[in-house]
Amino acid sequence: MTATIQKIDGNYIVALPATVIEQIQISESEVVQVFEEHGRIIIQKVVFPTISNDTSRMTIEELFQDYDGEYEPVEIDWGTPVGNEIW
Repeated sequence: MTATIQKIDGNYIVALPATVIEQIQISESEVVQVFEEHGRIIIQKVVFPTISNDTSRMTIEELFQDYDGEYEPVEIDWGTPVGNEIW
C-alpha cells in the first residue's frame, strides 16, 4: 500500500486503510503513540494501566502499612517570592 502525506493546519497527516486499523484493533479518537525508529514511523496502540491489570500499583493497605496514626505538619521555607505571587 502507498499513501500520500498531506499538510493540514501545520500538521502532516496520512490516511490509514480501514483494514490496518481493524488489524491493530484501534478505533476513531483512540490515543496512539507515534515515533521514529531506525528510519521508520511506528504507530502503536497505547494501553493505559488500570487497577485490575496493573500489578505494580500499591494497594491502600500497602501505602499506609508503616503509618502509626501520628502526623505533625512541618513548615517549609520556599524562599523569597519571585514574580507576582500572592501570599
